Amino acid sequence: MGKHTLRSRTACALVLAASLNAGCVTLEDGEAPPDAPILLRPEARKLLGAKMADVVVETRETVANMPLHTQLIRQVAQESKQAVVSIYAQTKTPYRVSLLPIRIPGTSFRVRVPGIGLGSGFFVHPSGYVLTNNHVIQDAEQIRVLTRDGTDFGVSVLARDPVYDLALLRIVGSGRRFPVLPMGDSDAAAVGDFVIAVGNPLGLGHTVTAGIISQTERNLSGVADEEARHIRFIQTDTAINPGSSGGPLITLTGAWVGVNTAGIVEAQGIGFAVPSSQVREFIHEILAGEGKPEPGTAKP
Repeated sequence: MGKHTLRSRTACALVLAASLNAGCVTLEDGEAPPDAPILLRPEARKLLGAKMADVVVETRETVANMPLHTQLIRQVAQESKQAVVSIYAQTKTPYRVSLLPIRIPGTSFRVRVPGIGLGSGFFVHPSGYVLTNNHVIQDAEQIRVLTRDGTDFGVSVLARDPVYDLALLRIVGSGRRFPVLPMGDSDAAAVGDFVIAVGNPLGLGHTVTAGIISQTERNLSGVADEEARHIRFIQTDTAINPGSSGGPLITLTGAWVGVNTAGIVEAQGIGFAVPSSQVREFIHEILAGEGKPEPGTAKP
C-alpha cells in the first residue's frame, strides 16, 4: 500500500466520520467485560520467557528538575517524532447505531461499517515493536503503519488487552532498526509535570500538543480494584483528538509515561492516557504467556 493510497483512503474515512458526527447518529463499540483477559496471537509464542528489555526500551530518568528554556519542548518534540507512527486499520467492524444521541433501550441496532480506522502508535524497541490502543486495531482486516519518513509497513498483532485498551504490534518483512521512545515510570510522574502528546489527529499526520498532567490514578470505570481490572488513567490537559489514540504522552526528559487513549469532546482540556505502569503489566503477562488465545487463531 503506497502513500497515495493511504491518503485517498484517509480522505474517504474523514468524509465518513464527518457525516456521522454531523447528525444524531452515534457509533458505539461493544465494551469488554472488566475481567476480560489479554488475548494472545500465535506470534506471541516467540516472546514466551523473553525479558522486558527484549521488547521495550526503558529509562530511569522519567522526570527531572530542569530549566524550562524556550527550546526544551521543541527539542523533545524533535527527538520523539521519528519514533511515532500513524496507523491505518482497514476494518469491517460491527457497530451499534443509535437513532438518538442518548442511549435508550430498543432504539439501536448493529451494522457493519467498512472503512479506514485512523490512529497512532510508537516504537518501543528497535526491532520493530509498536505500542498502540486496542480500539485502534480491534477487528482490523489489514493494518498498515506509516513512519515519519513516509514509508509504510505491514504489521502483525501479537497481543491485545480489551480492558487496558492496549495492543502490541510488530513490523513484518523489514530488517530495519527503528528509532524508539524509552519507557518511563508513570508512578514517578505527578500532577503539574509538563508533558507533550504526539499523534495523528484526524489523519492530519504528525502533530504535537503540550500541557501538564492534571491528575493521576483516575478511575472512570466505576469498577473497584478488588472487583476487576480497570485503567488507572493519567488525566492531562494536553489536547488528545480523534486519531491521536495510541500515541505517546511524553515528559520533558523524553520518556513516555502513558499511551494517549481518549478525550472528552464536550470539555476543554480533559484527556486520558493509560499509564506506563499498566503497560508494564500488559507486557509482563505476554512474556509469561498469560491470557488466552485470540478467538479464531491457533493456540499461542
